[in-house]
Amino acid sequence: MYMPYQSAYRPAYRPRRHRRRRRNSHYGVLIALILVIIIAVPVAFHIVKGISSAIFGGDQNQLVYQIDNTRACADGKAVDLEAAPYRNSGGTVYVPVDSLCTNLGLELSWDSAGTTATVSFKRDTLGLTVGSTAMTYNDRTVTMAAAPETKDGKTFVPVADVCKAFSWQVNEVGEDQGDLVIITQSKKELDEKKLSKVTEQAIEVLGPSEKQVLTGSVLMRTDSDKLVADGQNKEITEETGKRGSAAIEQDGTRYVPLKAAIASLGGTASFNGKDEYTVEINGISSTVRTDGKTEVNGDRVKGDGIKVYQDEESGKFYVSAELFAALLGKSYTDLGEGTYAFTNMPLDGYDSQKAYLNTMTSGLTQAVGQDIPDADVYIALTFDDGPTGAKDGYPDGMTATLLDGLKERGVHATFFMCGYRLKDFHSHCARYLAEGHELGNHTMNHPMEMLPALSEERIREEVESNSELIEQYCGARPTVMRPVGGAYDDKVKAVMKELGLPIINWDVDTLDWKTKTDPQSVKQNILDQVEDGSIVLMHDLYSGTIEGVLAAIDELQSRTDKTYAFVTVSELAAVKGITLEPGEVYTHIGS
Repeated sequence: MYMPYQSAYRPAYRPRRHRRRRRNSHYGVLIALILVIIIAVPVAFHIVKGISSAIFGGDQNQLVYQIDNTRACADGKAVDLEAAPYRNSGGTVYVPVDSLCTNLGLELSWDSAGTTATVSFKRDTLGLTVGSTAMTYNDRTVTMAAAPETKDGKTFVPVADVCKAFSWQVNEVGEDQGDLVIITQSKKELDEKKLSKVTEQAIEVLGPSEKQVLTGSVLMRTDSDKLVADGQNKEITEETGKRGSAAIEQDGTRYVPLKAAIASLGGTASFNGKDEYTVEINGISSTVRTDGKTEVNGDRVKGDGIKVYQDEESGKFYVSAELFAALLGKSYTDLGEGTYAFTNMPLDGYDSQKAYLNTMTSGLTQAVGQDIPDADVYIALTFDDGPTGAKDGYPDGMTATLLDGLKERGVHATFFMCGYRLKDFHSHCARYLAEGHELGNHTMNHPMEMLPALSEERIREEVESNSELIEQYCGARPTVMRPVGGAYDDKVKAVMKELGLPIINWDVDTLDWKTKTDPQSVKQNILDQVEDGSIVLMHDLYSGTIEGVLAAIDELQSRTDKTYAFVTVSELAAVKGITLEPGEVYTHIGS
């Protein structure tokens, strides 16, 4: 009985032992898998790191700056900077030291005076002093090509010198290729293929350089009859010497005058006399129907923004800004405040490039008013040194009285105001633009030593602070400026070009600043000297000026041999088909 019992028991027992061994094998597989993961993850990390090194030429961080851009590209991602890098007149690239240290893992500390910085990386230490080309590297001193600088409260360092000290690679890419400075924390140089790859990636992140975005760009503004093409101001007109056509806005859509805008850019827009325009520009052939149906190089253009508008009164045909972009083969970008751009590359997300283009739009002045009459002789009357408040015989203010007289006669003028007077006399300021006059800048304090004797910084301050004040009281910034005494030099011209202001002098001096209370001399000087295109110098400070100029206007408007029109300086330039260029000097504006 014993053996059968054993035989009956063992089959039931063995499966239990077998299942226990299978459970133990699961544990073994799990442990083996964990070991594989532990081993594989570092291997995978090194593989990825190796791929990165193959692309970027090193196994450390990489930082790409773009000149004048407030963003950089750190290891392929955009980072914001506290200030934009720049290139000085000698070609040295400066970058903000804070961003350099933050994005490349450097330690930065300053002395108590904030002029000497200590920059550390691993075992190496640099000592940099603002204004000095001497740099300490560990226990020795080396001379840099340029000294660290402070600009707008930020400290900038010559990037090539700093990186050279740490034996890092620095590559510069030209402005026509992106205007980049590529820093790689590696001793290995980037070959041409890798450099091209990094450049391509950086452009995707940072956008085009200022030169790239400006090349081929067209800037326009609603209600302006000017455009900016490749950085140059142009009149929007079908024929040289003819009054321009303004861009407009209708029912929330921006429109461009088709024929005039295409002609100004060197193309043609021909109407078939029935319902279709044929447009040729930049090697692109298009047809635009009056119902809005458009084909560009044979392909139909569609979209909610593709619109046309026919002005029944003037007969002018307009296309929407989006449609105009398609005709040019460019991208459309809204720059804000009625200004927009047509560029070779899309600018969505590239705020620095948009800001740069906005600095180019100062020449997009208001269109010449349609109330300017046709005349044989056009004259620009200008008044310096005002405004002036109440005086004997002028209880409402001398400048306000002059405005009354000009309004009665349908005359526009240009007022070159001084800020120190504007602070005291500004109750009339809303009238300037409302009554068709032009705002001019005559400096904040009227420095009697004259602008050429001042530093660039002070010239800039005198003019820019006054522009801000004029905008505050009058509702817009001035479009032209006149230096004190008409004095200028290359330095003054350079600052005015930077500030976007043409310099307006004169060819007729009434000498009212000498006679002051003699209206007859003011009148006679005007009658004796003015001709078509004249710019007349006066001052809205004297009773003789106000009475004399109004008498001269009455005399000229009553003549029957010729017709006379009195316009602002910018209107005179527009009538004559001349674009006023910032920093250039004008004394007479003729045909």
